[in-house]
Amino acid sequence: MSEGVREQLPDDLRRTLRALLGEDEAPRMVLSADVDHQGRFGASWLVVTERRLLVLSAASRAETPADRRADLPAGAEKQRRLFPRPNLPPPHHSGRSTRRSATPRPPTPAAAEERHCHVLHLSLSRIAEVKARETVGSGALQVTLNGEKEGETPTRVDVIRFSRALLLRFGDAAHELQLLCRAQAEPAGSESAPPRPRRKPKARCARCGRVLPPGTETCLACVDKGKVLLRLLVYLGPYWKLSLLSLLASVGLTVLALTPPYLMQILIDDVLMPRRGSHLLYVITGALAGVHLVRLAIGAGRDWLNAWLGQRVYFDLRTQIFRHLQKLSMGFYDRKQVGGVLSRITSDASTLHVFLVGSAQRLLINVLTVFGIAVVLLAMNWRLALIVLLPTPLLIVATIWFGKRIRVIYRRYWRLLSQINAMLVSSISGVRVVRSFGQEPREIHRFEGRSTDYLNTALDAARLNVRYYPSMSLITVISSILIWLIGGASVLSGQLSLGTLTAFTSYMWQFYGPITVLCEINDVLQQAATAAERVFEVMDTQPDIADAPGAVRLDPIQGRVVFRDVCFSYDEHEALEPLLKQINIEVEPGEIIGLVGHSGSGKSTLINLILRFYDPTSGEILLDGVDLRRVQIECLREQMAVVLQEPFLFRGTIAENIAYGRTDVTRDEIIAAAKAANAHHFVTKFPDGYDTEVGERGGRLSGGERQRVSIARAILSNPRILILDEATASVDTETEKLIQEAMERLMRGRTCFVIAHRLSTLRTASRLVVLDDGRVAEVGTHEELLAKEDGIYARLARIQMEMAKSIAA
Repeated sequence: MSEGVREQLPDDLRRTLRALLGEDEAPRMVLSADVDHQGRFGASWLVVTERRLLVLSAASRAETPADRRADLPAGAEKQRRLFPRPNLPPPHHSGRSTRRSATPRPPTPAAAEERHCHVLHLSLSRIAEVKARETVGSGALQVTLNGEKEGETPTRVDVIRFSRALLLRFGDAAHELQLLCRAQAEPAGSESAPPRPRRKPKARCARCGRVLPPGTETCLACVDKGKVLLRLLVYLGPYWKLSLLSLLASVGLTVLALTPPYLMQILIDDVLMPRRGSHLLYVITGALAGVHLVRLAIGAGRDWLNAWLGQRVYFDLRTQIFRHLQKLSMGFYDRKQVGGVLSRITSDASTLHVFLVGSAQRLLINVLTVFGIAVVLLAMNWRLALIVLLPTPLLIVATIWFGKRIRVIYRRYWRLLSQINAMLVSSISGVRVVRSFGQEPREIHRFEGRSTDYLNTALDAARLNVRYYPSMSLITVISSILIWLIGGASVLSGQLSLGTLTAFTSYMWQFYGPITVLCEINDVLQQAATAAERVFEVMDTQPDIADAPGAVRLDPIQGRVVFRDVCFSYDEHEALEPLLKQINIEVEPGEIIGLVGHSGSGKSTLINLILRFYDPTSGEILLDGVDLRRVQIECLREQMAVVLQEPFLFRGTIAENIAYGRTDVTRDEIIAAAKAANAHHFVTKFPDGYDTEVGERGGRLSGGERQRVSIARAILSNPRILILDEATASVDTETEKLIQEAMERLMRGRTCFVIAHRLSTLRTASRLVVLDDGRVAEVGTHEELLAKEDGIYARLARIQMEMAKSIAA
């Protein structure tokens, strides 16, 4: 039994379970879920013994026992009959005859009081199949139950639900439970069927054992911060001459900064105290003025150079991240939030460019300054120098302590910032839905909740800073007081000149100044290291879909598509039930294939495989006799076009959106494509015609107008393979007629895959492929499938006809 499906039950539920089980019955599997029996976030537990399955979920004290019995996962009366009432004796064991049936211990009153929870239990002998399935936003463990009577249709039941974060764990549990059910159903001594292949092991960090993020070999917990920051220096490579010039300017400024205290010592000891040598007064004050003027000039030049370098490095960082994002596969965007990706390009890149051009140079200069001044102090008076240097180890230890703690806070800080960005993108993009349902208060509440978490994290960092920086300042102040106390006594006793003490104190503050700056830079270093981890996590992610070595270019594509035993699952570890199972289809060039099936049957997934947004988990897809994985992606995408149910238009003009797939077209070609798509008539009604701005996501156009612009875009690209995904699902009848005419022109002479729920739009298809639960259920023409009275297609057609009649009535 896998360790991942053996968890510890809470004490109250353990006592409840002990009262329900027989004396010789023990849990074989215990697994917690994070969704309760009412579909809300809460704890529920799956418990499996060798004879039965139980689901325990805590109930509210306000619920009655009748209420608790009624709350089944799906809530249907049919499912209610499948489960016995709580506290019944265990179901009779119908497995091997050599194993005796156990009698449960009767529950005591105390146990009954503790057992304030929902209890569902089911005999394993009734379970034919177990699988963990994905639902919208969550998942469910689904069991298929054999009928109680011979010939009765099996029933599927969701026994426990959970969030998507637990899909893999429940995928493991489904596999283990299936083996237990198979052992129950088979007679003793019979050969068991081979279990399905185990899932692929998840990639783990060799150092700490943590699961690595999908698509990358970088463990954020173990990454070497020093190496990460050194890796950033590569971005200064193209500008190394200017970077070196800026560094030399900074070194020069540092040397010049050491000169004034020395000149002040000469001025006090050789001019002011003896009250002679007036000519030296003018020489030294002139030298001080010259040093300051040169520092100002060099500083201004260095600041301008750093500003130019900073913007160039920022540009390179943003561009490289964006270029890499364009190469990544759809699977990456399925796993990442839009706001999180956006923050990599904006805030993270900005943090890194500030570090590269400013903080990194300051770090080096201040380190050199600290060592240089330490040598000068030791040369001037080694006893006083020891007082200055004594707190340095304490400062270093405190900085290391501070760095470890602030790093954890900054990781949480950037993660929360990404979540806020993601929420903003979602809320602003869906502003019409928010307004339509009057959910402005809800969105404000969500934003305030995220912002409160962000605020608390920022305050945690501020509290740590408040403890750290004043402590460092106190140490330096104590040292300075000791210097004046001991040094002043030495001046009074004649052992030390006043000029030397004045110069020494100036150097002391120049020494503590870089120490303080280094401590502040540590804060910047931690921010830069965290931002670099996030950026390099993206940069190190390799695309799941890429050209294979020796990939061929098919130019032009003929359009023959063959599916051979194709299976597919979005779960890269194959722990869940595949969405597509053993798909076998052959499509000839120029054929129009209609894809039909219930929602979730796999139609859109099949289209995604043709476009090679994903690769099959097993099996192969052949294009003109060549495995799709051996065809150049650029060649493939150039000769395919997609018209979606909800067409996406970019901000810009109508002409720019029509010509999006082509960069070498003329205005006459754009107009010809618009005419073929029945779009020219409405475009010319706008005052600006083809130069009309469509707005964000095409918001200034109607749904039918956006669809016709999308069809014009597909016509202009002249594809060899065309995919139409519910292109007329959300338009009125008149607009549908115009779109249908445009699509008929578009489909001529091309291999087409058409998804449609309105079966009337598929009458002209060469063949129809009916999908059911990820499998090909039926294949044939419209007339052939209607002739199968008990077929899926015929049933769907009858339902639509009845709905049309009721609407007409």
